[in-house]
Amino acid sequence: MRTPVPFDLDLTVRSHGFYDLAPWSWDPARRVLARPLLLGPGRAVHAEVAERGGPGGGLAVRLTAEGRLTAAESDEARRQLSAALGLDEDLAPFYALVRGLAGRQAPPLPDPPPLRRGGKGRAARDPLAFPSIGQRATRRDRLPDLLWAAERGAGRMLRSPTVFEDAVKTLCTTNCSWALTRAMTSKLVSELGEPAPGGGRTFPTAAAMASRSERFYRDVIRAGYRAPFLAALAREVASGALDLETWRGSALDTAALGARIAVLAGFGPYATEHLLRLLGRHDHLALDSWTRAKLARLRGRRRQPTDRAIRRWYAPFGRYAGLAMWLEVTADWHQPNPAWP
Repeated sequence: MRTPVPFDLDLTVRSHGFYDLAPWSWDPARRVLARPLLLGPGRAVHAEVAERGGPGGGLAVRLTAEGRLTAAESDEARRQLSAALGLDEDLAPFYALVRGLAGRQAPPLPDPPPLRRGGKGRAARDPLAFPSIGQRATRRDRLPDLLWAAERGAGRMLRSPTVFEDAVKTLCTTNCSWALTRAMTSKLVSELGEPAPGGGRTFPTAAAMASRSERFYRDVIRAGYRAPFLAALAREVASGALDLETWRGSALDTAALGARIAVLAGFGPYATEHLLRLLGRHDHLALDSWTRAKLARLRGRRRQPTDRAIRRWYAPFGRYAGLAMWLEVTADWHQPNPAWP
């Protein structure tokens, strides 16, 4: 498969934690991404993706199936993988913005000049020697250094082959630990996924999930308060009342698309903005407790910043504000000695 230039498979796979959720698997030593794919009812393949080597070398895909794959089936598997890796997403405008803003980045702040005596014995600083708070960029307000992302091709988010899977997994990330998210998604796959070559299972279809009761999601999947939301989402999609797949590449503006997501049961502000991110919409920040705490540490704050302050920090990035924020908080994942997500 052809890839944009620059492109780095590892940067895309580990763009966020979904690579760690079933049925994905990632071998960092071999740099091979794998998962079962469902091509149609009763027809599953095991897919593996690896880089061919060198910039612009593209991706090699290996498909394992029972029986011979038709050309149409092979094309469908590659289409799903291309969508999951965001290969059709044009990030050139974002990279150009990053480079332009880097050229305007303020130099390191100087130490404040010594106090001088003001009128009537008051101490004051010379306003000509040191700019006011409103005129200078503090460490807390400075733009993040994202040139590394532009140079290495970071910014694509690993997605699922379907928007339905992304929506289900988003629900499974709300108000819980990552261990619980992993447990819920693993149970969904093992209980409802279709068998695939190599012993794995696909992510369940909406029809498979709609066939189970809310009690199943509470007792077997251990989804807690999410149980009715998972059941309702599956029923709406399976019945045809809701077509999530049209949201990828939708002509709707972000506000209108976000409004459609927000009416889904269980989708509050975080879940809505997280799904928007996976749809390639980065106008919003999708803030949660982890990102707020990480930003406080990166910006040298003792207390977590307000959401209003965080939005102000990334406002210069416009429609890419959320992507800029995410790349700042995850930059240490992609260094020579990475802090793994």
